[in-house]
Amino acid sequence: MPELVSANKVEILFDGAPIAGIKGLTFKVYKDKREIPAIGSPETFGYSYGKLHIRGQVLVHSNSKFMNEHMESDTTFQIVVMMPADPYQPGVDGIMKQMTFDEVHVDDREFSLDAHGYAITTYTWSAVRVREE
Repeated sequence: MPELVSANKVEILFDGAPIAGIKGLTFKVYKDKREIPAIGSPETFGYSYGKLHIRGQVLVHSNSKFMNEHMESDTTFQIVVMMPADPYQPGVDGIMKQMTFDEVHVDDREFSLDAHGYAITTYTWSAVRVREE
């Protein structure tokens, strides 16, 4: 069964502090993968795995001074996402699951403004590692 997490029970910290106006966070973790062909057969013998890639996006209402400063100065920071360990009983015993993204770098930002005047900036980021505790 998939793990369900209520977004209003999640806390996201950037270098230990929340960002005002955060509207969402997404991330993707994947590895380089190369097929090893079998000799004399059309089948694949196996796979060789390489570098781990961690990429994500943070959506912020209007914009974020914190994210802008890190992008302009090419400095890294840490993102910590804390969520209930049991998605079906959030807040029971205060047990939280934590995901930590280390050495995060802001790769780019994209600004959008809709017809109703709602502004949102999407920051794309990459990290060196992710740890789940």
